[in-house]
Amino acid sequence: MLLKSLKYLVSLLISIYLFKNISKEIFINVDKVKVLLNSPSLLILIIILFIPIFYLLTKKLIFLVKDIKIIGFKESFSATLIAYTYNLFLPAKSGDLFRHKFLGLEISFKNFLNINIIEKIISLLVLVLFVLIGFYSTNIDTYHIFGLNNLFVYLILIFLIILITIFLLNLSKQNKKFFFLKLFIFDFFIWLLQFLQIFFIIKVLNININLFETIFIFGISIIIGLVPISIGGFGVRDYIIFLFFSNLALEADLFSVLLLFNLRYILPVIVSLFFSFINIYNTKN
Repeated sequence: MLLKSLKYLVSLLISIYLFKNISKEIFINVDKVKVLLNSPSLLILIIILFIPIFYLLTKKLIFLVKDIKIIGFKESFSATLIAYTYNLFLPAKSGDLFRHKFLGLEISFKNFLNINIIEKIISLLVLVLFVLIGFYSTNIDTYHIFGLNNLFVYLILIFLIILITIFLLNLSKQNKKFFFLKLFIFDFFIWLLQFLQIFFIIKVLNININLFETIFIFGISIIIGLVPISIGGFGVRDYIIFLFFSNLALEADLFSVLLLFNLRYILPVIVSLFFSFINIYNTKN
C-alpha cells in the first residue's frame, strides 16, 4: 500500500512539474478562451464525434467478453464510461483492468488481465501504425525536437510494430485469428475517429498543420503519455505537444490547443458522473 501511494505521489509530482514548465512559456488569452468555451458549435462537434467513438468502444467490450458473458449495450456502455474515468487517474489506461467488476463477470483478475493485454497490445499496434504513416507523410525534422534524427525515429516505430506483431502472432497460436482481426478493425476506426476529432479542433483554431502532421504530433504524445510516469498521462502528453509546437514555430494559441485536447479526456468523465448520479437516484427510488 505504501509503495502504491509513493508511486501515485511521484506520478502526481511529475505531472505538476511538467505543467509548471509549460505554463512558463504559454500566454493565456482569456478572451479567446471565453470565445471557445462559449462556442456551442465546437462543443457540439466534439460531442458528435464522441458518439461513434464510444459506440465502438462499447461494442468492442461486448465482443471482448462474449465468451465469458453476454452483456447488453447499456451495461457495456456504463462499464466503458466508468473505466474511462479511472483512466484519468491511473497510468497507461490501467483503469480498464477493472471493467470486469462493473460487469459481474465470473472471471479472475489474472484471466481478465490476459484479455486486456491482448486488447491493449492490438490498440497500441494500430496507434503506432497511424503514427508511422503520419510521420512518413510529413516533413517534420525530429532532430530539432527530440535530438533524434528521422531515420532513428522510423526505426523505433518499425521495431515497435515488429515486436508487437511477433507478440500477437505467438498469442494467436492459442487464440482465434478472427478474434485479433476484429479487435484490429474496431481499434482502426476508433483511432481514426479520435484523430479526426483532434484535427477538427486544429482546424477550428486555424492552426496550419495537415491531417498527417496532426496524427504524428498528437499520436506520439499519446504513445509517450502511456508510459506510467504521470497521472493518466497528463503533463507528459501536453509537454510533447508543447515541444512540437514550439520547435516547429507554429502560430497557435497553445493554451487553447491543450485545453481542447484535454477536454477530450474530461468530457466523457462529466458524462460518466451524470450517468452515475442517475443510477444512484434510481437505486434510492
